[in-house]
Amino acid sequence: MCRQTIEKMLDFVKKRRDVVRFCSTTRIPDKTFFQTLVRHLVPANKIQTRLLTFLMFTDYGMPAIFYNDHCDPLLSQDYLFARKISPEAFELKERLGRLCAEMGRRFHISKEGLKLFTFLTGKGWEGLRFGRRVWEVQGNIGRNRELLVVICRKWHVAKRLLERISAELEVASCQYLFHEHDAGMLNLGGTENRVPKRRRYARSFLHMLFEQKQTDRLLICTDSASLELIQELYQDSAKVKTLLMVCQFNEAYLFGHAQRIRLVAEGAPPEVIERLFPMLRQDV
Repeated sequence: MCRQTIEKMLDFVKKRRDVVRFCSTTRIPDKTFFQTLVRHLVPANKIQTRLLTFLMFTDYGMPAIFYNDHCDPLLSQDYLFARKISPEAFELKERLGRLCAEMGRRFHISKEGLKLFTFLTGKGWEGLRFGRRVWEVQGNIGRNRELLVVICRKWHVAKRLLERISAELEVASCQYLFHEHDAGMLNLGGTENRVPKRRRYARSFLHMLFEQKQTDRLLICTDSASLELIQELYQDSAKVKTLLMVCQFNEAYLFGHAQRIRLVAEGAPPEVIERLFPMLRQDV
């Protein structure tokens, strides 16, 4: 802060005692009073906003405190002052005092202080949760469990087969639980509320589903287009069996599919629908 700025601020304080009284009752006025006055009294092109004090904050929002072993990192920063130095850092204060009295000393400025502090403090927190996440503890379905997967593009066909199998074999089942919101599931702590949540950690979700249904055998459905999901299930240590249902797709079904996905309206011209058939057939 230059002499002219200080003189303007002193003159303002003498004339505007009401501003001083107001700021005396505000929160942390020592952090805002002078900064506010400078912005009102000095042209913007005359203000240098660069901070001259080197300071860091922890991940808790508290100022980082410097000790004796922080001397070398502090000397490599492009600042004139440091905040906050521990009252017990006698060696640091003594060394900084001697360097301040020296003449002609050159310092190597690298500005790595903040990055180094973030890296070192971050390493100390890795893995120190109160409890590991479910996808870390239960990342697999289970070695002694059997997962039966019906793969079919026509969902209504697979659902009818699923119902018949469940009735004949008395096996626990869910329908297209990785595709449909309502798949007949009970409460799983909120994980069942959204399809993307189920899909993000599919095997962990199935692990919870096995435990919720208290079974070692589960029957589900999946779309034949979900190749990545099927490959992920086969990577599990559980015993996975798949049944692929190959269906025929006539023009009536393709037209109904186009209406279900709102690709065409009910009154669409026949020539428009005819042009869509090759693309729809490739899609399914």
